[in-house]
Amino acid sequence: MFILFHELPLMAMFLAVIALSLAVCWLLIGLVRFAIPRLGYRLDQPLPIRDSIINACGALFALIVAFSAAGIWNDAVSARTAVQREADAVETALALSVVLPEATRSELTNGLQAYLREVVAIDWPAMAKSMPPSDAVFDQSEKHLLGAVHLVSRQNGVAAYSALLNQLLEIRHARQARLAASIAGITWAQWFAMWLISTTTLLAIIICNSHALRMQIVAAHLYLLVASAAYFVILAHDRPFVGRISIQPTAFQGLITR
Repeated sequence: MFILFHELPLMAMFLAVIALSLAVCWLLIGLVRFAIPRLGYRLDQPLPIRDSIINACGALFALIVAFSAAGIWNDAVSARTAVQREADAVETALALSVVLPEATRSELTNGLQAYLREVVAIDWPAMAKSMPPSDAVFDQSEKHLLGAVHLVSRQNGVAAYSALLNQLLEIRHARQARLAASIAGITWAQWFAMWLISTTTLLAIIICNSHALRMQIVAAHLYLLVASAAYFVILAHDRPFVGRISIQPTAFQGLITR
């Protein structure tokens, strides 16, 4: 479900979040104004509910948003670091390939170039769909990398090519880190907790202002705008490789054209 939001343009994503929030807000307003008279209270009199409930719920929502945002930031940094590590290792391996015999060097270069093309053409679209690292679609690019590792490891005098072999292994390690980062993001438990706390806070605001319809609407919509902004920021940055502001394979594309 959230993938549909991630793939929207930023303005459309924000408007979708606002629309859903408005629907929930007016549903709660309608339920509260329907229930209060039936519980024996008058709509024009304040209810015996303390405003401190709003403060407590609001603080909890701010806390879980901060906790989730910190996790998203760490995931984004890890993903960008893994991508740069992988690209740097490929570039270094191409530079170190000069120590190989001409025929072997040509085969290794072709294999790494094929790997780069597969990463851009296949890996990135698959990561944009949040496909798990174990999916067979990623085997297409990995076979070129494994072929390069086997090619160098079969050469006579492996010790002379140890630096090159280490770089190929570094590519694989960085690749695994990149794929792991591609499925990082907010968990279902975090999404549910944020929704529950924010909805409870909104409900408390609506109940505490039930005696003044205009103030009830204004207060509810002010909180709705703040909560929607928080959800929008988290959605926009939730998955490092998904969405309009996701990490792009620019570093790999630069190596292909060399």
